[in-house]
Amino acid sequence: MKWPYLIAIGLMLSVPIAWQWDTEPIPVNNGFGWDGNMYGMYTQFLPEAIDQGAINRFRMQRMLVPAALYHLMNRAGWERTQEQVIQAYRSSNMIFIGLAVIAFLWLARSSQWYWETMVLGFAALFFSMPLMKMSLLYPILADIPAMAIGLWAVLCWKKEWRIGLLVAILIGAFAGPTMWLYGLLLFSAGKNSDKADPPVGSFLWSLALPVLFVICWIWTWQTAPEVFTDPPSASQSVRFNLLPFAMILVLAYLTWVGQSLRLYNRVWVGLHRAQWIWLVPMALIYGLVQWVIQRYAGSEEVPQTLLSYGQLLLQQSVTYPLGFLAGHFAYMPGWVILGIFASPFLMKGLTRYGTGPLLFTLVTLLMVLGSETRQLMQVLPWLLFVFTDTVDRHYRFNPLLLGGILLGLWICAPWWQELTTQGSLDGSFLADPAQRYFRYHGPWMNLESWGNSLLALALVLGTFALSWRYGLIQTRGASGLS
Repeated sequence: MKWPYLIAIGLMLSVPIAWQWDTEPIPVNNGFGWDGNMYGMYTQFLPEAIDQGAINRFRMQRMLVPAALYHLMNRAGWERTQEQVIQAYRSSNMIFIGLAVIAFLWLARSSQWYWETMVLGFAALFFSMPLMKMSLLYPILADIPAMAIGLWAVLCWKKEWRIGLLVAILIGAFAGPTMWLYGLLLFSAGKNSDKADPPVGSFLWSLALPVLFVICWIWTWQTAPEVFTDPPSASQSVRFNLLPFAMILVLAYLTWVGQSLRLYNRVWVGLHRAQWIWLVPMALIYGLVQWVIQRYAGSEEVPQTLLSYGQLLLQQSVTYPLGFLAGHFAYMPGWVILGIFASPFLMKGLTRYGTGPLLFTLVTLLMVLGSETRQLMQVLPWLLFVFTDTVDRHYRFNPLLLGGILLGLWICAPWWQELTTQGSLDGSFLADPAQRYFRYHGPWMNLESWGNSLLALALVLGTFALSWRYGLIQTRGASGLS
């Protein structure tokens, strides 16, 4: 690694954070925001919340930071006012960002990435809205801790520290509900498991996922049509007569993802070779987490179940054609860009990580189809690693183009925008959520912001095409293998 580049990207991350440290938080619930309102109150009154059964099972899986901050502030004798709690969360986010930086640089070194790949991967993760803006504007969201713990889990896998991976899963289980997916990494090594080309099955295997999707979608349409007609109905692709177009996009994406199923022979062999003994400590950790949840969670109905989440994937994937691509690009454009670069080589290259990581990638790519970026923050580090590692093996970037990408990502994270003084909370959020908070926070943005994000994405793709045409991006051989 080259120190001047590390210093440069470090300054590009730290200067905006220092510049906006004392800015006003989001003016909703006195800075606690929407989703963060309950967690802020838990931080203030944790014993009362437990005694009253006010923490349901779903929220208990995000109680790591609220519980830790309550005990730390209590022991330090700090008054737990809303202002003090917000500052505590801001400080906590900075600590987790620092831990994430350490984990990423360690991971890059262990992977032996070229310096330009390391810089590009760093910018893709850290030059983004959740880290450079929302960590201070809306600090009580659990995005940053979940992302940092996920990144450490990837590092533990790469270093073959299975005990460390189990510890990361245990801690992360109280920061993000889908942290359990990292358990799949227990069934592989971080080093190259097999460099040989894998046997490939018939193309028909690629059609398994789209066929399954159509079956589930039709069944849901017939048995629970309200899934597709809930507000905001004005955004439904059915109403805009875009359903066929949306379905084509979804089925094409699932066919690409389904390419991984053509490697069923390798998966079967990998499962036979897997060290199943690691299921024992994994089961013990799961039991411990469930005991804590049962012991301290209330009986309130959870806002999301496995069935409702599955229905959400079916709904969102066709409700907003290209909307989630625009939403992901607006929230974390860097990993979308890396994913586009890696897509031609991704499915074949996945076999080098082993069976567990291949299945983990498959599940995560399916979640990307219909989950907002915030729900993926704990598993996005895995996708970012896979994308960056694939890019490192196949591309070399002209330094001028790389500098342009870094600057573009730095500007795309709207750390420089004063969101709290623009827009209002008046009007119907469901009909026209046009205030700045929704426009720049998540995939539920209005049509104007979708259009802006899609236009920006189109410009990025056009720039890449021209860069390829004039030699600013070049493919390379396997000289960069770690």
